Amino acid sequence: MGYRTTEHTADIGIEAWGESLPLAFEEAARAMFSLMVDLDTVAERATRTQTVHAFERGDLLVGWLNELIGLVDSEGLVFRRFVVSSLTERDLTARSYGEPIDPARHSPHLAVKAATYHRLALDDGPPARVHVVLDI
Repeated sequence: MGYRTTEHTADIGIEAWGESLPLAFEEAARAMFSLMVDLDTVAERATRTQTVHAFERGDLLVGWLNELIGLVDSEGLVFRRFVVSSLTERDLTARSYGEPIDPARHSPHLAVKAATYHRLALDDGPPARVHVVLDI
């Protein structure tokens, strides 16, 4: 499992991989939050469950990442660990672990505005891989 960022004109791309597509999704979320804060400074004091419904798996990835961004904006939460418990063609259920952001402790980096469909790619593998571009 792992992730890396990729260059993009004004945005930033994320490529993530794992033994399965749910694990690749989890790594994509970790990659996104690693752009926002130092993950080593985030404790697991709060949990949130996300359920996303869509027409296809690519929509699920973009929808889930955008829901997580929404939690940053609406509740001031940052996350460090993600568990995708169910992933089908049209449904995703995941649990995210983190805490309220503390600017003094978390040293915020980039503000991620949205996950986009630009250059979106999913591959069942092995290893499973996803690529998504983030609007920053």
